[in-house]
Amino acid sequence: MNNHKPQRGVGLIYRYHKLNQSSFRSWRLMFKPICASTEIELSNWIAEKPVKRNQPKAIFSSCQKFGQGQAGRIWEAPKGGVWVSAAIKREDSCENNSQLYGLAVALALVERIERLGVEVNIKWPNDLLVDGQKLAGILPRLFFRGGKLRLLRVGVGLNVFNTVPKEGISLKQIIGDKKMNINFWSSEVLLAIEKSIDFLNNKKFLCSQVEKRLWSKKYIDKETGYHWDIQGIDYCGGLILFKENKKKVLFTST
Repeated sequence: MNNHKPQRGVGLIYRYHKLNQSSFRSWRLMFKPICASTEIELSNWIAEKPVKRNQPKAIFSSCQKFGQGQAGRIWEAPKGGVWVSAAIKREDSCENNSQLYGLAVALALVERIERLGVEVNIKWPNDLLVDGQKLAGILPRLFFRGGKLRLLRVGVGLNVFNTVPKEGISLKQIIGDKKMNINFWSSEVLLAIEKSIDFLNNKKFLCSQVEKRLWSKKYIDKETGYHWDIQGIDYCGGLILFKENKKKVLFTST
């Protein structure tokens, strides 16, 4: 599994997924050697063929030219990383939100990486850090119709052995050549997306586990410069802040 130039394709991702004994619904996968954005490609695919129950969809790409990150920022996505956008049909009440879903995916992916002995922190709302450097980013989106949740969508970018910006870090930099097969890590991301559904069904556990892995106990308000103490995560995915006996719950758009 030390090959840095493996063949790419959905067949190899399926194979690793089968080896992981996934019991989840049957994925419909697509692979693009290069694209502008997997988010755009997924939207086009869904418009052409809507997501069916128990048949989630995911699009992988070796390289994105205009990968989408938080708050409309561009996510650098060169060859060597896992760049994927996925959609799962889900019928639920509207009490779930994209922020909580993003934390669920973040926690699930952290657990997959922790299996290799790597300590990973969650930078609220849904970035993964190792030693303060960004390893992965998550872009969650929920789609409703008639007050009911209909579709969970998430984009995930995971640095594996790709080049990274100075504020980033890759799995190769952390663990060396061990487990450097991109198809393996593509399957690991799918497993994390699957597990996130279980976490949404147990919000108390989800929030408590995210709190244990928070990158910092302090939050700095970029507008005011005020420093707040982080008390925890509320059941809607908000950051619970305290300052001089004042309390507020912070939310952010994705």
